[in-house]
Amino acid sequence: MAPPYRDKRLPWFSKLNCLHSFLESLEYSKEYVSSVTFVHDGPEGLLIKAIPEQFPVIKVNACSNEGSLLATYAAAKSISGDIYYVEDDYLHLPQSIKLIALALPSLGLVTGYDHEDRYVRDDDLSFGKEKICFELASQHHWRTAESTTCTFAISEAMRSKVQPFADKFKLVDRTLFRKLYKKGIRLWTPIPGLVTHVDKALAPGFDWVNFNEEMARHRNKK
Repeated sequence: MAPPYRDKRLPWFSKLNCLHSFLESLEYSKEYVSSVTFVHDGPEGLLIKAIPEQFPVIKVNACSNEGSLLATYAAAKSISGDIYYVEDDYLHLPQSIKLIALALPSLGLVTGYDHEDRYVRDDDLSFGKEKICFELASQHHWRTAESTTCTFAISEAMRSKVQPFADKFKLVDRTLFRKLYKKGIRLWTPIPGLVTHVDKALAPGFDWVNFNEEMARHRNKK
């Protein structure tokens, strides 16, 4: 099934490449991951066939982003420990899941996406109040940011504080993270980014176009 049209989509966008990059990162990071569950919404096509058989798939027929998200949140309630929510339009570097997992216990709430707009807009609630740290476990630099999308990770210790607000605000992601900011819960993003949302605002500092082409070549060889 072809991805739906969006005016921000780049011409080379591929959900199959995004899935493949996630699976590659998962394999690289498998010692840091205890379980993986996929949620598939709508008619079955190439994407669900590309998911390896060892991973459980929850099938829903909401046919909406909100329905998929709520099904994902519901499934996560039966999973203990740290949690990483991933949408289907993100490219992952091989080391991204590992570094997110390593940073999460100390940072609490992170995304692998380094947002271009967090550097250029001046209407963030946290504008002028950001911090940068070098996180020792991940050996990576991280900065605070006002908000991100619905692809983010929460530490086990932070889940009870974050998840009720995620359930409440659903797809209104910026409002969610602004609410958490007002509650004193800071979001951290990596510098440079470890993943990118595949729209026009790609994470800066990395050649994602070439990486996507490599993903496509690798996938086509299998």
